[in-house]
Amino acid sequence: MIDERISFLKEQINPENKPEVNSTFQLQIDAIRSVDDQDIEKVEFIIKEKKALLKNSKDVHESDRLFAELEGLEWLQRQIERYN
Repeated sequence: MIDERISFLKEQINPENKPEVNSTFQLQIDAIRSVDDQDIEKVEFIIKEKKALLKNSKDVHESDRLFAELEGLEWLQRQIERYN
């Protein structure tokens, strides 16, 4: 399932997109890959950590990056919960 999601996100990256869109897809891929084992507690902790960073972020680019990472991690969390 994870490999399928990463493949899907990779397919969405193309030169016709704005660079920010492609960057968002890549950030989601990187966030999903950053969680080696599918440990729900680890994913939950990372999500809480990213949300805390987002809450304190004053930089638009950092906020955009955190939102993209959160989207990928929250997708992963849903998949882990679904299959456990």
